[in-house]
Amino acid sequence: MKRKLLNLLFGLIFLTGFGILTYPTISDQWNTYRQNQLISSYEQAVAVLEPEDYSREWELARNFDEALARNNIYGDAFGDLEEDLTNTEYWQVLNIAGDGVMGYLSIPKINIKLSIYHGTAEDVLQTGVGHMNGTKLPVGGGDTHSVLSAHRGLPSARLFTDIDQMERGDKFYIHILDETLAYEVDQILDMVDKDDMETLEDALQIIPGEDHVTLFTCTPYGVNSHRLLVRGTRVPYNGEEEVESTPVDTMLKTVRNYYMLYLILGLSVTILVILAMRFLLKPRKRAEDTEVKQEESGSGDHQDIDSKSEDSKSRNRQTGEAGTEETGEAGENIE
Repeated sequence: MKRKLLNLLFGLIFLTGFGILTYPTISDQWNTYRQNQLISSYEQAVAVLEPEDYSREWELARNFDEALARNNIYGDAFGDLEEDLTNTEYWQVLNIAGDGVMGYLSIPKINIKLSIYHGTAEDVLQTGVGHMNGTKLPVGGGDTHSVLSAHRGLPSARLFTDIDQMERGDKFYIHILDETLAYEVDQILDMVDKDDMETLEDALQIIPGEDHVTLFTCTPYGVNSHRLLVRGTRVPYNGEEEVESTPVDTMLKTVRNYYMLYLILGLSVTILVILAMRFLLKPRKRAEDTEVKQEESGSGDHQDIDSKSEDSKSRNRQTGEAGTEETGEAGENIE
């Protein structure tokens, strides 16, 4: 009974550790799959629009932007609760499928594609990129500066975790309706205190005549006491550039992409080793059990022989006594 309890405890510890080890990978893979599905649904919804539908949506979006004279940073995108936006004018713009997705962001340098949602509610930031309400929509044009926010370092999704790898000259792309807008990184503010609202507002303001998008996230990784701002300026779109990978980058990407495969393979090998050990140990255990039974059987045989010997001796004594008595009686009769 004690051995069974120990085996059960060992199994529970193993499963708990395995679950903790695999949770980030499994959760990130699930979020990636979900993001791909959302992006695919968005592209399908956009593909069925007629030319007049595109014209109407672009007009609504630009009219909304024109009413916004300056970007308003209402608070910390990662610390303040956002009000429900579903009944606002903002929610109605660029919401083709009615699910809050206004487009998607792709960054070849760090190999991510993420849906862009209306607002920065916590449930949005846990899975994708949120457009910071109060800033220009990511539709391009002069006098625009759109701010897109996402988390770093979540155990459940990569999101902007690798955005600190971006450098000046790198490009990212905003896919909106029937257009793709290209932006080239021209400014990086890597350590702005989250409470320094003056610096943040200045960095996120509109520059007359210019077209900017800022990728906004928290830093340092896992501490989140400061903000990292990666700003891009609009450049002509000539297709998404493929980033040249070094052998080390290729190896790391391969390991990342096939991590689950390696994990499953390692788990399978572990299970096979455990089963093989149990199979190999069973004959030994059976042999030991057989030896114990033989010893028990042997001791039983000896006990039987000893008891038979005692019975035989007892019978012999009885026979001898009887013979003596008969001889004595015969002698008396002769006399």
